[in-house]
Amino acid sequence: MRKRWLVACLLFLCAGPAAAQSVSDPFLQVETVVTGLSAPTTMAFLGPEDLLVLQKDDGRVRRVIGGVLQPGEVLDLPVDSWPDRGLLGIAVDPDFLNRPFVYLFYSEAPADGQLLVAHRVVRYAWDGTNLVGPHVLLDLPIAPSKFRCGGLLAFAPDDRLYATMGDLQRVGKLQNRPSGPDPDDTSTILRIESDGTPVAENPFPLPSMRRVFAYGLRNSFGLDFDPRTGALWDTENGQAFYDEINLVRPGFNSGWTQIQGPDERNTQNQDALWMAPGASYRDPAFSWLSPVGPTGIAFARSPRLGCGRLHDVFVGDANCGNLWHFEPNAARDGLAFTSPELQDRVADNTPDANLCTQELSEVAFASGFGVVTDVKSGPDGLLYVVSLTEGAIYRIAPALPAALDADQDGVDDACDCDPSSAGAWSAPVEVPRLRVSGTGPTHLGWDSQTGSAGPGTRSTVAAGLVSALRAGDPIGGACRLGTDLALPKVDDGRPGPAPGEVFFYLVRPANGCGAGTYGRPALDAASLPPC
Repeated sequence: MRKRWLVACLLFLCAGPAAAQSVSDPFLQVETVVTGLSAPTTMAFLGPEDLLVLQKDDGRVRRVIGGVLQPGEVLDLPVDSWPDRGLLGIAVDPDFLNRPFVYLFYSEAPADGQLLVAHRVVRYAWDGTNLVGPHVLLDLPIAPSKFRCGGLLAFAPDDRLYATMGDLQRVGKLQNRPSGPDPDDTSTILRIESDGTPVAENPFPLPSMRRVFAYGLRNSFGLDFDPRTGALWDTENGQAFYDEINLVRPGFNSGWTQIQGPDERNTQNQDALWMAPGASYRDPAFSWLSPVGPTGIAFARSPRLGCGRLHDVFVGDANCGNLWHFEPNAARDGLAFTSPELQDRVADNTPDANLCTQELSEVAFASGFGVVTDVKSGPDGLLYVVSLTEGAIYRIAPALPAALDADQDGVDDACDCDPSSAGAWSAPVEVPRLRVSGTGPTHLGWDSQTGSAGPGTRSTVAAGLVSALRAGDPIGGACRLGTDLALPKVDDGRPGPAPGEVFFYLVRPANGCGAGTYGRPALDAASLPPC
């Protein structure tokens, strides 16, 4: 990120207090989840009201339960924290209830404050109290006298793990210098399987780019996936000009060091880029002319932030302490604006008193958070904000009067499909991915819909035989393996199928808004016996 953010990282203890947190919508409010953290960077949920948060400078992973910071730590790692290094990124395994793993990105040192020896992505097992059994997935480039190391982790809907790596101030092919050194994983978004192996479908055929999903990034502190399309979006930090929000397609070349912001505003053009086989360039979805230091990015996954904001984009920053709100266009491949000054998709703000306001009124959403380092959509459907300078986690929550929210579930009755029940506000959708692991018993897991559809959402799991489906049985001899399941998991303890047979499993979530679907109408209509 630009120098101003680095100074904030180094001198946050001396920074003045942020202004009181506020949100522009009178039907929303800012709540303090927890305080007393030391330079927090990113967070991840283990479950409702149960989260882990990283402390950048001392390498401690802290646990917060029900808004209470627990004593001690669940892990303490030796880190080099100069200047943007430290304990940086965290992701929880998508099938955490069956595979209790937590993934960390950190700058390893022999002891806290000593010189960097490695940037690593490491998988840990969660034993219920501590993170144990480290397994190194990635050893990434280091440059002890350089900064901009990225450090974000995020799992995609297909369970692949993504990691950002900054440019480390290098000038090579991955920084779009055709005559520079060969690819070395800097300036990238990497994509790997959860065991650390490269994803076979990664877009670049070069052996030196087997783990690379996108390149040409200066530095990135924000990743999230569109809940409707599954597409990856990031935030990127400019140097003296042009911070960006990008839609990141496979093979994306973001243009650094040759292009910042829209191509048409640069003296260099796409002909100056180093285009690896499989690469393509695309202009940013949005840019700030003068850097605000965008960090975390998150999509709203429930209507609890407002009926008109479902699946919209929220971005935090370091230089203004703001949250910005963006509405995707109809195709969800860009952002839509109504104000004339943003039709060029650039906020032409100036690096003075107008930095945080000029041409930005349409997207201003909330303020007063200091240096924002993470923004997450929580399992309760609310938006969580981590502040490095305030040592706190906040959340944006509804504040609707009873006249607009009869069941007081935080969703306006205008878009609440069951306004008489606090357990449901949206109809559940077909479960897109069922995870199967283990034998004797077989473990089944899927993504919870309690945040998106309501806390009263429950699931039924059907099991049957593939051979019966192939023989023409419309329900495949299915039975109910589990009913009214609050947690997104169930075990199948039955003996395995006969030789040559294969079980199939399908999940149907339901709540007061609808009975959901298995994805097979015959199964939806059937009254299945218990297994």
